[in-house]
Amino acid sequence: MRPRPGNRFILLTAGLMPLGLLVAFQPGWLGLFFAATGLLLIAGLVDLFISSSKLRNLRVDADPMTRLARDVEGKLVIHLRCDQAAPRAVSVGLPMPYEFLQNTDSQKIILAGNKANHWAVEWQVAARSRGIYACPPAFVETASVLGLFQVRRRYPLQGEIRVYPNMRRERRQLANLFLKRGQIGIHAQRMVGQGREYEQLREYSVGDSMLDVHWKASAKRGELVTKTYQIERTHEIYLVIDHSRLSGLRTRREDSGDDDFYETILERYVTAASILSLVAEREGDLFGMVAFGRTVSRFVRANGGKQHGQVIQNALFDLKTDPGPFDLDELFTFLRLRLRRRSLLIFLTDLSDAAAAEDFSRHIGMVAGHHFVLINSIRRPGVHPVYESGEGTKSIADEIAGHLRWQSLRQLQLALRTEGVEFSILDDEKLSLELVNQYLSVKQRQVI
Repeated sequence: MRPRPGNRFILLTAGLMPLGLLVAFQPGWLGLFFAATGLLLIAGLVDLFISSSKLRNLRVDADPMTRLARDVEGKLVIHLRCDQAAPRAVSVGLPMPYEFLQNTDSQKIILAGNKANHWAVEWQVAARSRGIYACPPAFVETASVLGLFQVRRRYPLQGEIRVYPNMRRERRQLANLFLKRGQIGIHAQRMVGQGREYEQLREYSVGDSMLDVHWKASAKRGELVTKTYQIERTHEIYLVIDHSRLSGLRTRREDSGDDDFYETILERYVTAASILSLVAEREGDLFGMVAFGRTVSRFVRANGGKQHGQVIQNALFDLKTDPGPFDLDELFTFLRLRLRRRSLLIFLTDLSDAAAAEDFSRHIGMVAGHHFVLINSIRRPGVHPVYESGEGTKSIADEIAGHLRWQSLRQLQLALRTEGVEFSILDDEKLSLELVNQYLSVKQRQVI
C-alpha cells in the first residue's frame, strides 16, 4: 500500500500556515499551533491505520490473452472482483508500454450495488508494433476512511497481449474473395492442363501420347497401358519469407511521422502471408510457411483448416528482422530435406544486392527441379528504366543509377527463367494482391 496525501489533508495543512505566521508575532498562540498540528498528525496516522486493509479484499486481473491488430484500436479488459464490502469508488491506472497508444491512463470506477462483486473496465488501446507483450501491472487508488489520503496498491497482471498484422487494406483489395455468398452466382474457373496424378490405367488406344504410357505396367501385362489423369484439387503451398537485414528497410520513401514504428518490408511480407493463407484455405489447398535469416527460424508444415490458420498467425505475429545476412546453404538444404512432395514455393526476398542475387541464383537449382518456384521482391524507389518515372526533378546521375539497378534485376530475371523459376518485382502497395493473382494463376494452369 502506497498512500499519498489527499486534497483534504493538503487543505488542512495549508490552514495551519496562517496560525504559524501568527505565532511568529504572538508567541502565546504557540500551544494552540502545536495542538492543531499534533491533532492533524494523529488523525492522519489513525486514518492510515484503519484504511490499510481497504483494498486488501479487492482482486484485479486481466483476460488471459488479448488479441489486437497493428494500428487498429482494440479493447483491453481489466476485471475487478471483491467478495466482501468493496470501496465505493476507485481509480484504476494502467500504464501501457511505449509500443501502445491509449486515450487515457486512468479511469474512475463507481463500485455500486450491494450484490455486485465483479466489474469490468475496458481500455481503448492501439498497438504500433507486432509481437507479444506482457500485460502491465494495474494501480488501484481509493480515498481513505477519513478522506485525508489516497490509498494506492499495485496489482501484477498475468495477461498476455498479442499484436497481429493489420489486414484491413488487403481485405478491401480482395473483398470479392472473402464475401460469403454460398455457391450461387460463382463463376467456375477453367482448369487448364491434365494434372500430374493419374487416377487409373486403361488399355492403349490409337492416338494416345507415348508420354502417357505406363511402361512398367505395360511390361507386366505384355501390352501397352495408358495412364488416365485426374485434375489435382489439393496442392501444398509454401511461402518462404526472408526476414534478414534488408527486410527492416522502409516500405515508402517519404518520411514517417513516427520513426520508431515505421512500416518495414517485413511487415508487408507478414501481411501478405496472412492473406495468402486465407485464400489457400478457401481454395482447398494446404498452406505452410518457412522463415529464414541467418538460420531457418520458423517452419510450419502445410496443412488446412481454421486451427491451422491460427497456427500460421502464431508463427507470424512476433517475427522480427534478423540483423544479419541470410544463409542460403542452410535454407535450401532444409527445403530439399523437408519438402518431399512437389509444392508451390513462393519466395519473398530482396535480391537488389548483386552478391545476394548471385548467391541465390547458384542455390535455386537445388529446389527448382522438384518444386514450382516463384520469387518476388518489392520494388525499391528509383529502380526503373531511365526516364520512365516522368519526374523531371531527378538528376541524370540518379536516373542512370536507377536504370543500372533495374537492368541487373532484368538480367537476373532472365537467368532465373532458364532454371524454370519466375522472378517478379512488385509494388509494395499491391504485394498481397499480386501474390494472390500469381497463386490463382498457377493453380488454374495446373503446373504444380
